[in-house]
Amino acid sequence: MKVPLITLLIVLSSVIAAEKHEAAQPIEAQEGGKATVQYRTNSPTNLENDMLICKRLDGNFSDLNSYIYSRRHGQEHPQPPMEQYRNRTRLVLEDLRKGIVTLEIFPVHSSDSGRYKCFIRKQNITFNFTIVVIPKKKTDAFKMTTASAGIKTNPDAEPTKHPNMMGIPIAVFAVLVLVLVLVVIFRWNVIKPWLSNIVRRRRDKEETFEMQTLRTPGAERDESVDNAGAANGPRNIQQEV
Repeated sequence: MKVPLITLLIVLSSVIAAEKHEAAQPIEAQEGGKATVQYRTNSPTNLENDMLICKRLDGNFSDLNSYIYSRRHGQEHPQPPMEQYRNRTRLVLEDLRKGIVTLEIFPVHSSDSGRYKCFIRKQNITFNFTIVVIPKKKTDAFKMTTASAGIKTNPDAEPTKHPNMMGIPIAVFAVLVLVLVLVVIFRWNVIKPWLSNIVRRRRDKEETFEMQTLRTPGAERDESVDNAGAANGPRNIQQEV
């Protein structure tokens, strides 16, 4: 009878002597998102192998069915968590080795709103916190509805490439080349007669200039002298004979 009484007194004394802390503000989390709870101990002690228990304080939960996370001797969940928190709670081990308790709940459900308590046995520290779940907006509900209907609503995802989309730029390029060729041919048919007229006019001017040069007085005198010489030539020949 004395042994159980002594054990009970030790447990009660440890609980009474435990250092209690309360989060200054509620932890808000979007429904479907992640809730992160963080507590820093006074000394950077490695808590990886220490006993740590987190549980719900409100609702119709019995003491044995209120655990959301437990850790003992480096092993996670020696005490099975509540069914609604199974595979949704984890501790960041990198922070735990630095004496920082970082508890994550993902994805957050609307039923996660409430009060919680975590107990670190080695440090004999208890810290309480409250989680407030913010319901999803109507736009998010619309995105889920359209996504279930096969409509793509994720703006960060790459657009689906249709097999015929690659042929569209090629067809457009071919049409542009054809139009360019037709424009060149049309303009050449317009310019070619105009160039021919210019060349013909220049040739006619050169021929007219040559004819005028041949008909100058000096040229006519030379022509008359040549004609006279040709006429006197036979006479001289006859006289000599």
